[in-house]
Amino acid sequence: MRGNVTIKMNLECIPCFQKQALNAVRMATDDPQLRSDILREVIDKLMSMEWDQSPPKLAQAVHKIVRDRLGKDPYQDVKRESNELALSLYDHMKDVVSNSDDELNTAVRIAIAGNIMDFGPYSHFDFDSTLSECLVADMAVDQCSSFKEQCEDAMSLLYLVDNAGEVVCDKVLLETMMGLYPLKKVTMAVKGGNILNDATYHDIDEVGLNKLPNIDFLCVSNGESFTGIPRESDSFRKIMDSYDMVISKGQGNYEMLSSNKDIFFLLKAKCALIAEDIGVPMGSMVCGRMI
Repeated sequence: MRGNVTIKMNLECIPCFQKQALNAVRMATDDPQLRSDILREVIDKLMSMEWDQSPPKLAQAVHKIVRDRLGKDPYQDVKRESNELALSLYDHMKDVVSNSDDELNTAVRIAIAGNIMDFGPYSHFDFDSTLSECLVADMAVDQCSSFKEQCEDAMSLLYLVDNAGEVVCDKVLLETMMGLYPLKKVTMAVKGGNILNDATYHDIDEVGLNKLPNIDFLCVSNGESFTGIPRESDSFRKIMDSYDMVISKGQGNYEMLSSNKDIFFLLKAKCALIAEDIGVPMGSMVCGRMI
């Protein structure tokens, strides 16, 4: 994986942010005037911002407008539905892992499959077929051997989760790692406030991740004050340095952290900008560190 020091916004991100805002208000209200007003405010905000920032910075501003104007999280229902969908397949995923020749590799693939549960680039997804595909498809970036070697030596792990629903797949991976390797401490970094369908502690509790042994939690910022530590900060870098292994799920975490060469990124490349930065085709599975 090559990656850039900092991923800057591409002009194609602007209509993508507008589409995200429109999809969000469509989920939350039938009022055409409110939909129009929110979208106009989003467009005005994008016009007033500097466009040389990382995409998550602009996304944070866009989705704060949507939440504030609606007075609620527009993704609350789809997050719950995603958790329920993934939980309905939890036993199946566990069986697939336990019956495989390489349990860790299979669990990594399941974790990557969960990254399809993303309402940023998509308005809907097919998790069942994505799971089946990811279990057999080639990875465009396959550093699973290095991943396994680090698991063998790591006593502590920092795991940055991404989306609701996807966290069930993360649970499968973590349970597999805890069963195979001597992990003594696992910290999960979750959003301290709502944005898109990103997982918060509510989702962690809903899927039972907080029941795993030797696990604690750290809130990272959704872009608003007092929601957690900014992932791009020096303080967060110091936190990462205190762990033997760091795993980052999804595109948003990749955009914020791709300058770090000691993180294992697990994701599906669902956006042309991310795929180009990593150097893989759209839709590819990625398990690897920057080089």
